[in-house]
Amino acid sequence: MSKRLLVTDDAMIIREMIKETAIAAGWEIVGEADNGLAAVEAYRELRPDAMTLDIVMPEYDGIYALENIRNEFPTARILMVSAIDQTNVLKDALRKGATDFIIKPSSRCAVQSGIMPAVQAFLLRCEKEQGLPCPIDKPCGCIECRDVRRVVEQWDEVRGSKESGSLAGA
Repeated sequence: MSKRLLVTDDAMIIREMIKETAIAAGWEIVGEADNGLAAVEAYRELRPDAMTLDIVMPEYDGIYALENIRNEFPTARILMVSAIDQTNVLKDALRKGATDFIIKPSSRCAVQSGIMPAVQAFLLRCEKEQGLPCPIDKPCGCIECRDVRRVVEQWDEVRGSKESGSLAGA
C-alpha cells in the first residue's frame, strides 16, 4: 500500500511543517502546490493517496479546488488546512467532500503544536482506510498520542460520527 501525499498551501512554512510531519510518519511527498489551480493540476497528474489543501490561496481558492478534485476523483482524501475559523466554512468544506479540516494557528509556536497532531491524525486515518496497520493502535500516554486522539475525537464529533474508522482503541 502506498503513502503518497500532495501538500498545498501558499505559505511555505506551513508546507514545510506538513511535509516534515508526513515524512516522519513514513509518507512520501510527491508534490507541492502554492495555489488552487496548481493543486488541481498536480492532483490530476500525481494521483496522490492524500492531499492537504489551504482555503485562501491565489488563482483558485481551496474550496473551488476541493470541488473540482472531488468531482473528478470522488474518493480523494483531502485535509483542508485554513486560518479561517468559521463553522460555516468548516461545514461547507465537509459537505463538499473534505475528509477533514484543521485551523491554522496564528503564531509559529501554535502552528507547530496545533498542526502537527492534526496532520498526523489525518494521515493515520488515510492509512487505516488503506488497510495499513495503525502505528498507535495501543497508544501510550505521551503527548503526541494524546494530541492525535484528541484531534480524532474532535473531528468525529464535528462530523457526527461515533464510529469513523479512525484510531482503534483511541
